[in-house]
Amino acid sequence: MPADRAINAVGWAGVALLLGFTLYYYPMLPEIIPHHFDAAGQPDSFGDKKIILVLPAIGVLLFIFMQYLSRHPHTFNYNVPITEQNAQEQYRIASRMIRSLAAFISCSFAYITYGTVQAARERWDGLGTWFLPVFLVLIFGLIGYFLWRSQRAA
Repeated sequence: MPADRAINAVGWAGVALLLGFTLYYYPMLPEIIPHHFDAAGQPDSFGDKKIILVLPAIGVLLFIFMQYLSRHPHTFNYNVPITEQNAQEQYRIASRMIRSLAAFISCSFAYITYGTVQAARERWDGLGTWFLPVFLVLIFGLIGYFLWRSQRAA
């Protein structure tokens, strides 16, 4: 389906940006960089620049795992009973939810990596006070939307 291909393309673009930011900016980073941000998006812990390599490792592994998971919707728990009549639609909705979350998470990791780089290079103060609230609203909004779609399709 075109929507699924678009969601996957966004996810892979997030992975590419995540890896690209890390590889491009790594040589330019100072030896000590922020590696943790508080709820207001301000750096509150610093360490060796090698820690930046953890973000793409986790981001890529999460994305690949979620791509794999999206291909096995019959193993999920559902908020509605699965019957022969609704199984295909419920599986489609659940798979799309996982792919959408994977795309969102890969883009979020790319943003966090870029924000970390910019904070380390003293171009930004941090991730921004809006990052955490927007992230939470969007991730729970995605989950809520797909749960609502699942209920409607039952």
